[in-house]
Amino acid sequence: MRKMVVVLLALLVWGLAAPAKAHTGLETSLPTEGETVTQPIREVVLTFNTEIEALSTMQLFQVDDTEMPLHNLTINGNVMKADIEDDLKNGSYVIHWKIVGKDGHPIEGKINFQVQNEEELVGLETEEAAETPENKEEAPSVVDEEEENSNSFFPILIIGLAIVLAASFLIMRKKK
Repeated sequence: MRKMVVVLLALLVWGLAAPAKAHTGLETSLPTEGETVTQPIREVVLTFNTEIEALSTMQLFQVDDTEMPLHNLTINGNVMKADIEDDLKNGSYVIHWKIVGKDGHPIEGKINFQVQNEEELVGLETEEAAETPENKEEAPSVVDEEEENSNSFFPILIIGLAIVLAASFLIMRKKK
């Protein structure tokens, strides 16, 4: 009987832990998080660690929430691409992406980047010299819903294991 309980517990732990690592995540992006782009950018490329479904989307916004149009969004395996037809002006931008991984779980995230075209940099250098460090804002980091959700999985796993162990203990105690 004890062997059967141990085997069942091992299967339960293995069965619950395996899906936790199966979620799709962002591997690379062009532009990258926090990057300062100094040349005209013509496309956004996101590469994930598993295949993604055709329902996946992405949008490009200026920091003031003005949406910049993306064209020819394509998904090929684990790569999502879209073209940027208009030149991006200097400033802060955010790519919001939403995907459905091969496992069926929806995941979303964002990528912050800056555009500093060479022609416009000359005028900005004098403005930046007058700016104090307190006035500069730091770009927020990438927030990946998968990371937020994975942190809540482990307490649930621990509680489930505690319940199974307590039930096993009570069953074993009644048989003696």
